[in-house]
Amino acid sequence: MKVSGGSSPGGGSSASAEVVPESDSRLPLPDVYDATLIDEARALIKKTRAEWAKETEGWTAYQWTAYYVPALGWLRTYQWRTWLVWDLVAGMSTAAMVIPQGMSYANLAGLPYAYGLYGAFVPCIVYALFGSSRQLVVGPVAVTSIILGSGLENIFGSNDDPNNPADPDLQMRVNHGAVQVAFIAGCLYTAVGVFRMGWITYFLSSATISGFMSGASVIIAMSQVKYILGLKLPRSDTLQGNLEAIFDNIAKFQWREFCMGMAFIFLLLSFTYLSRTYKRLHFLKALGPLSVCIISIALMNIFDWYVPVLPPGKTNPADAKPLIKPIGKIPKGLPDFTAAWWLPLYDVGAQILLAVIICLIDICESIAIAKALARVNKYQLNYTQELRGLGIANIAGAMFNCYTTTGSFSRSAVNNSVGAKTPLANFSTGITILITLLWITPVFTNMSQNVQGAIIIVGVLQLFDWPEFLYLWKINKLDWLVWVASCITVLFAGVEIGIAVGVGLSLVLVIWKTAFPRISQLGRLPGTSVYRSVAMYPESEATPGVLLLRIDAPIWFANVESVKDYVRKSVADQRAVGDKTGEPVRVVVLDLAPVTDIDATGIHFLDDFVDELQEDGVKLVLGNPSQQVLLSLKRANLDHKIGASNIFVHMADAVARAQAVAQAVQKVEAADQV
Repeated sequence: MKVSGGSSPGGGSSASAEVVPESDSRLPLPDVYDATLIDEARALIKKTRAEWAKETEGWTAYQWTAYYVPALGWLRTYQWRTWLVWDLVAGMSTAAMVIPQGMSYANLAGLPYAYGLYGAFVPCIVYALFGSSRQLVVGPVAVTSIILGSGLENIFGSNDDPNNPADPDLQMRVNHGAVQVAFIAGCLYTAVGVFRMGWITYFLSSATISGFMSGASVIIAMSQVKYILGLKLPRSDTLQGNLEAIFDNIAKFQWREFCMGMAFIFLLLSFTYLSRTYKRLHFLKALGPLSVCIISIALMNIFDWYVPVLPPGKTNPADAKPLIKPIGKIPKGLPDFTAAWWLPLYDVGAQILLAVIICLIDICESIAIAKALARVNKYQLNYTQELRGLGIANIAGAMFNCYTTTGSFSRSAVNNSVGAKTPLANFSTGITILITLLWITPVFTNMSQNVQGAIIIVGVLQLFDWPEFLYLWKINKLDWLVWVASCITVLFAGVEIGIAVGVGLSLVLVIWKTAFPRISQLGRLPGTSVYRSVAMYPESEATPGVLLLRIDAPIWFANVESVKDYVRKSVADQRAVGDKTGEPVRVVVLDLAPVTDIDATGIHFLDDFVDELQEDGVKLVLGNPSQQVLLSLKRANLDHKIGASNIFVHMADAVARAQAVAQAVQKVEAADQV
């Protein structure tokens, strides 16, 4: 122990004549370097360059190329005899699932059926070249489709049937707008990946995402009920809007469509149940959507249900309607080149906002799926490459009539379960869709519309996250509240407002938690030098004449008032107790280990607090401040005001110093009384 005599910079005069010990764990304040922002930026750039140089040391030209085109990396080590069959089978199984799903999701987005097939063709092939996940399957997904459809309707309006639009010019503008949003989203994806800005998704908590998707799943399912009932209804993005439209038109209910649609739903649910219950039948999940499509096409053609028939009592040929409505003609051939559609935007603000919302949701969904698949298959996912690959896939898709695409949970699960080994499975899926576009689309002309309703309804059932609802109720009521608020707002106010409310409520809770941080009074655990909360450990021992407090949060303008009130009240309460017991508070020790940062308002609080304590003859000792806090103290000259000998690395040393100061003050007071 070092011994220091004379007055201490932060001490009162009553203790100045007493010798108190100092600890070797005092912080080396003169050695703390106060770097400028430019110096910090230079240091960060230098560190990043050094890490990058170490990582890429000895790379050949091929390795550099493979970094930007990951397919060159895995193709070089591809085990053709072992993996090729699995990748081809997995890709074709996924294609069997995405053909009916893609057409259904395109209709959900207010776009022609062909756009769903285009979205499963071009992005799949491009992602196979630039993506890093080996099992992730990209393409149209339900949640993105309904967000896009709702956003485009707010900008342009909509047609009842995008495949046979009443206003072709309006539908063409909607199609252009969808491609433009895909281009913007692709640029955002790429930028987030290149500049490593994935942290922006942290504002979307798991409770927000789960609640949003659960609410969206109900809206998506309700929007498809019209195809099961055989009704022609306007589009609505709220639960009450869908219910009102259904009940207002229930008199036009078509029993044939209903029976056929419900049979398809039952069949799809049966396939799903069998695939989950019996591992040997896992392939049924992939075959389910294609099976009901084949059954529908067969029945419609065998019984001529697609042929218009005059209702009883009608003679006008214009009144003729098919017994069960078919989806109609799907354009045959490859997609057009649409890069010329990108600019100028129709509504800059609305389309960019729509692209940002879609990008945030898609990044969270896609990265979560990719991480899970990488963990299961025991390989490391490169997030920068993954986001860059998704961005390039969307930009390439926007060049060929595609709307926004991302990783699909259901199709990725099927791809993985069938045995996909590499992104070649995505390539296989894309080629299968190419063959479909060139030669097979006419087969779908007479397929019933209720098939797409059944496929989407069953597909989105898995998005309603009941287990998470119950889990959050058990674990954290505030997160449960965010889940409920997100879900209910999506149901009754729409998807855009729902995601805004979920994010807003999450941020409010974060601010609330930081505005009222936990502050604990500490005591020493018996027989140790460990200090813990006296509320949690009632057996902990108090230090006579010393008040130990720990602030469990950064100190900033939003919480400084609550910190100030609590600390002042604790000091006053402890002094009142001390006056009764004869052990008044002579030193306050603040454990700053959890305080990662302190702003100017927090510095003002500490400055005033030191003055208040000095007026009452009480000293302040700090334990374990971080470097950032220490720099702030130095910049404000508070290290001199508190005293360099009163700032310590270890709480045990800080308490030892406080005890020595308290005993010295006590002796001086006793001498003064004599």
